[in-house]
Amino acid sequence: MTVLPKEICSGCAPSDRQSSISPREAELIEPQKRLLMSHVWKAIEDAGYAPGSLAGSNTALFIGTADSGYANLYAQAGVKSDGSGTPASMGPARMSYFLDLHGPSEPVETACSSSLVAIHRGAAALREGVTDLCVVGGVQTIPTEHKHISFSQGGVLSLDGRCKTFSAHANGYVRAEGVGMLVLKRLSDAQRDGDAIYGVILASAENHGGRANSLTSPNPRAQAELLVSAYRRAGVDPRSVSYIEAHGTGTILGDPIEINGLKSAFRQLYAETEDSTSMAVEGAHCGLGSVKTNIGHAELAAGVAGVIKVLLQMQHGVLVRSLHAEELNPHIDLAGTPFDIVRENRPWSTPCDRDGTPAPRRAGVSSFGVGGVNAHVVLEECQ
Repeated sequence: MTVLPKEICSGCAPSDRQSSISPREAELIEPQKRLLMSHVWKAIEDAGYAPGSLAGSNTALFIGTADSGYANLYAQAGVKSDGSGTPASMGPARMSYFLDLHGPSEPVETACSSSLVAIHRGAAALREGVTDLCVVGGVQTIPTEHKHISFSQGGVLSLDGRCKTFSAHANGYVRAEGVGMLVLKRLSDAQRDGDAIYGVILASAENHGGRANSLTSPNPRAQAELLVSAYRRAGVDPRSVSYIEAHGTGTILGDPIEINGLKSAFRQLYAETEDSTSMAVEGAHCGLGSVKTNIGHAELAAGVAGVIKVLLQMQHGVLVRSLHAEELNPHIDLAGTPFDIVRENRPWSTPCDRDGTPAPRRAGVSSFGVGGVNAHVVLEECQ
């Protein structure tokens, strides 16, 4: 699967579609759905397509989204709503209606892993021939205080407003708003059509942690199984993976659990590829980072934020540092592993195989939902 360019440029709806949204509807569409629609539009434009040209096609939407609670503000303001604007399903549905798209149009809600699961489902739909083009991603707004208060009472939020992933001072995460959209297409089709390609999805996987210590506790064994499944599907030497974008919410116990899952998975993957064709690697060669230290935890949009970070790093050939990790969490032990925390910006060197032939940069992105739904995507630069 290819990842076509993400949203960067702007655009406005063509005149023949202006009437698709009445003035009254436009007044009542909540911010989260406005962002979803505008950034799906921008992503399509940036991929080189006129959105109007997709009318009648099997273009699909898989978007991490949920009820933002905005309906409470309607009630408080005494505004009468017809109710069609608030359900999560109406976000992608409204955009599919607006553009006359006939492919699947689905909201995905698996908590913090929503947008990465959306990417996984979009890639699967392309492989299965359900669609020839799809827009995937996630969107999150925080228009009311209710969830924030609940999460604060649950003790998961950082008291000083910083996500300190991998740090000895990790004390929870900071909530963030955001939106990110990507256009996916089969690689052979994108190459045939001369599309600009930001990266290639080699494989993806999704699972659930099953029974752990509690419903909200991570299961390192399930996380390891997820990674093993993803890299087996990718069919690449795990030694060629030189960066992992971690879920990394920044909790003193959650971060080490994720690291232990990574260590377990790659230990198994390395053992499975101990042959003459494996890449010779000694010492740490795979950087670890988390975009949450830069922008906070965007929850529904967190996974796609991690993917966009990796694609930008590939584009610029640089691994950027994770913040606030000057003193590492004492429960994280990376001795004897291929991993190290990226704490300073550094060139992302091109790996080579045993014959010295340059290989594409490869990376993984993890996203774990608080209810146990895990996802991982394996990415490769397009050469």
